[in-house]
Amino acid sequence: MEEHLSTAVLAAGALGTAAFGIVEALKVFPWLGEAGFVVVLRFLAPVQNALEVAYGGDAMRLLKAQYRGDTALLTRVIRQGVRIGLTPDNAEAIAAALRVVDGQQLKAAAEEVWQGGELSNESRNVLGRFELAVDARIDASLTLAQDHYVRSVRISATVVALVIALVVARLLSVPLRYGLIVGLAAVPLAPIAKDVVTAIKSAAEALRARI
Repeated sequence: MEEHLSTAVLAAGALGTAAFGIVEALKVFPWLGEAGFVVVLRFLAPVQNALEVAYGGDAMRLLKAQYRGDTALLTRVIRQGVRIGLTPDNAEAIAAALRVVDGQQLKAAAEEVWQGGELSNESRNVLGRFELAVDARIDASLTLAQDHYVRSVRISATVVALVIALVVARLLSVPLRYGLIVGLAAVPLAPIAKDVVTAIKSAAEALRARI
């Protein structure tokens, strides 16, 4: 019984690993490879104009191209873009959207930056609050986007594992409910299959020793 259970766990884990491999290949399709980017767009909407000033009209396409790359690099690109793209023309609209600084004060600070003179203490404080709010928004957007992406990958892998398990169950004339169980268990077991088998064997040995 122990050996059969261990074999079943390892097989389910292998199926889960294979399903993740298939999903990896499917990431070439935007619906999966760019999953979660819509969250970034929603959170960055208040500062989109600043990003377009800094990087041009294709700013969002630029960020999308870097989305599945280095998160730290993407964070830095967004932060620098917002700082560079803040102008006296868009400062009030951005302030109104963020609701953390006064629009007139942010506009005045942006004008001082563009003039290249020494910033007043008030402008430094306003820009500091503005940058802190933007940084928090960027971090939150990327965290939520990553969570959405991971969930999308797991769901896709589960669907792939289920399809394979059900097809194999049908070909082997095994009750489909067994294929359903294996398919559902495959993805959660994939990273921990060996640990589960070790736990099963340890528990079996402990029970035998007690008996």
